[in-house]
Amino acid sequence: MGQELPSTSLLVFGATGDLSRRYLLPALSEICENSDIRARLKIVGLSRREVKAEDILPAKAANLVDQFEVFQMDYSRADQYRKLKQKIKNLDTEQVIFYFAVPPEAVLPIIDNLGKAGLDGDGVKLLLEKPFGSDLASAGRIIDEANRYFKEEQIYRIDHYLAKEMAQNIAVFLGSNAVFRHVWSSEFIDFIEIVIAEKIGIEGRGNFYEQTGALRDIIQSHGLQLAALTLMEPCPHDFDFNDLPARRLAALKQLTIPEKELGESVVRAQYDGYQKEAGAPASATETFAALKLTSSDPRWTQTPVYLATGKNLDQKLTQIRVNFKKDNNSEPNTLVLRVQPREGIELDLWVKQPGYERKLQKKTLSFSYEQDFEDRLPNAYEQILVDAMRGSQSLFASSGEVLESWRIIQPVLDYWKTQGASLKKYKPGSSVERILENT
Repeated sequence: MGQELPSTSLLVFGATGDLSRRYLLPALSEICENSDIRARLKIVGLSRREVKAEDILPAKAANLVDQFEVFQMDYSRADQYRKLKQKIKNLDTEQVIFYFAVPPEAVLPIIDNLGKAGLDGDGVKLLLEKPFGSDLASAGRIIDEANRYFKEEQIYRIDHYLAKEMAQNIAVFLGSNAVFRHVWSSEFIDFIEIVIAEKIGIEGRGNFYEQTGALRDIIQSHGLQLAALTLMEPCPHDFDFNDLPARRLAALKQLTIPEKELGESVVRAQYDGYQKEAGAPASATETFAALKLTSSDPRWTQTPVYLATGKNLDQKLTQIRVNFKKDNNSEPNTLVLRVQPREGIELDLWVKQPGYERKLQKKTLSFSYEQDFEDRLPNAYEQILVDAMRGSQSLFASSGEVLESWRIIQPVLDYWKTQGASLKKYKPGSSVERILENT
């Protein structure tokens, strides 16, 4: 794993919840199996109710039984944090990481209690799950409140898509391959399409989704971060990954949704059956959203970016499709950066078919992580946890990035609130293309 990770106490607020059991604890299990951190990692599940450690650990994380314990506490009571402080002192590790696997409304009260208890020292880090606010104003308030006690470098805002292997590879791909580095601009690229499609519906999370919707849930975070990675100034070949947040932020600052085109360039839709599934008969919450972005960066002023996301679609797919311009009699080429599934890169090339006739045929030149590397790909949660222990912020969203992302979509939220927007319907299993054709 490279540099030795410091001894760490990882304390999980909401350890009995679904997120912890399904994702966090299995990821910790894999980290301990594939690194030498086990002896220096102590995991404490913080729970409101009395529960045994073995009742929390899923089968996939059974190997954590000797280093996992439960600490019962009421998150809302200040005196409980004084007991927690003593517990942490007894753990005696070099750093303490608090992981927030709790509902968004519980985050700030917990941070406030941590700060008042003096649990905000230099060796303390916060790992926060999205959403980071519900609009630009609320995001600003959350950041200001957290900064009352914690420095920016202590706060790790999780965006799982940034930690996916292919997303990380975009910077390397553009920085280390001169053939693409030199054509990465409007001069050669016609338009860019980013799709984040999910085959599943809301899976019983009706209350959560009614408060968010596709625009807030996916586009504000994952979608705009992928756009920033694609449009940012290409890194030099031997760059420091810690430079990425500043490069992503610079790209986000240039992005806008053309306000004059809000009624035409933004699509809002909902799959049939959502209202019943969410228990909200009159809901206008979108489960599909698509929009057009433009950049004021001189390199990209002539290249629109189309971003679409939705639930209950025909496939699970996250990809960035870069469409190169057609030049005179040549055919256009397409580059696909596939983030999930089957992580890899595909480039469409035109070749001559064998035979006497001069007929062209499109063929794909491809690279696949699954086929070209024997090593197991760590999942995003593993990468996030390791980088937080390591102290690397490159795969986490800075406060500036969060605010810029909200700034970009705020005009859409305002438009929907004041002007309204027709909510289209689509059948479960529809494709992105089909939904856009029917709007």
